Amino acid sequence: MAIDNAERERRRVLLRAHLTAENDHDVERIMETFSGDTEMTYNGRSFSDHDSIRWAHGYFGWSSARGAFSDLHVVIEREHFTDDEIVAEQRLSGTHVGEFLGFPATGRTFELRAVGFYRFDRDGKLRSERVVMNLGPLAGEQEGPRPE
Repeated sequence: MAIDNAERERRRVLLRAHLTAENDHDVERIMETFSGDTEMTYNGRSFSDHDSIRWAHGYFGWSSARGAFSDLHVVIEREHFTDDEIVAEQRLSGTHVGEFLGFPATGRTFELRAVGFYRFDRDGKLRSERVVMNLGPLAGEQEGPRPE
């Protein structure tokens, strides 16, 4: 079933509200964007309740508490729509100030590419957020083709 322009715009507005709360590092507003029955998945790791979702956002640095990253900012580069989701190609930038999934802090600025799949319920709350992110730059890997 194809979605209409009104549904596309509804999803855009809802996603921007979520990402604006992240960019403002306002964990309370971030949490308000999630439904009561939600799941957030990051690179295959699932967070299925508000406590674990709040913890994950703090671990990243999307709150006033110190996380693995500071000065975080996410930008949408392109949007795509499925019958049920808005899919966003994104860039995440910031400074690597703490350990993150085994990557020691470097103090360097970074830019990570990601794809996010967002599904909203009828009430405009995030029912599902799935993000797949290339962490290679945290290990000093360059994006793009490798020389042979």
